[in-house]
Formats: sequence, C-alpha cells, structure tokens
Amino acid sequence: MKIKKILLEIFIAILVILFAYTASIKLLKFEENVMAMKAQPLVPWLQRFLIYGVPISEIVAIILLAIPRFRRIGLFFTAGLLFCFTGYVVLVNLNYYGRIPCSCGGVIRSFTWQQHLAFNSFFIIIAIAAIWLENRTSKHQSGRTNTSYSEGRISLH
Repeated sequence: MKIKKILLEIFIAILVILFAYTASIKLLKFEENVMAMKAQPLVPWLQRFLIYGVPISEIVAIILLAIPRFRRIGLFFTAGLLFCFTGYVVLVNLNYYGRIPCSCGGVIRSFTWQQHLAFNSFFIIIAIAAIWLENRTSKHQSGRTNTSYSEGRISLH
C-alpha cells in the first residue's frame, strides 16, 4: 500500500512540474505565446480564448493537484487537458490542418509533431496511472474501519 501512495505522489509531482513549466513559459514569454497562438489554424475568437485559457487551465490543474481534497478532480482535469492537447497533436500528425507551427514554449517547441505525440502520450499514461492509484489508495483507506476508545465508549469512524 505504501508503494502505491509513494508512486501516486511521484506521478502528481511530475504532472505539477509539467504544468508549472508549460504555464510559466507561456506567461514569461507572453508576446511570443500570443504570436504562436495566432499562427494556429483556428478561428480568431478561439485563438484569443486559448491565449489566456491554456495557461490559466494549467495553473488550475496545479492548484487542484496540490490540494489533497481536490486531487481526484485535478487528476481528471489534468487527464482531460492532456487528451485535448494530444487530440490536436494527432490531427496535426494526420495533416488535418496542413503545416502547423508549434505554439508550445521552451524545450517542447523544438519537438517534432511525432515527438509531441510521444511526449503527450507519456504524460497521459502518468495521469491515468495516477487516477488508478488514487482510486486504489482511497478505496483501501475508506474500506478500513477506524476504532477509537474514548471515555469508556467505542466509536467506529
């Protein structure tokens, strides 16, 4: 049981680091991010939405993952974001849009679209594994009955 909890914490830390890195790059190089997003084959209103929506979503994911009470929601939210990003990468790999410039920042910008797909797939696997571990550890904990003895009474929690 302890190894599952440790793995879960490692996977969550990996996801937090990923989104902290990607959100900070987008915000620190905001003008560059705006230009890259405007080069995407999307309608202008969606481009404007994504310029702010993507880094805000990544920050929300970090917050949800960091607060134990909201961790399960955060894991599903994170997996959803990763599936959306990966879906876009799949469409680019299928040449649905034609040649597309990458709107990612930092080191990720240098990836080919095939490398993006592998990179995103890795993190989807991490997110799914974290969801599975979260379910397994929370079921194990909730299945346990805690007893305490207080003032001559036994209570079950």
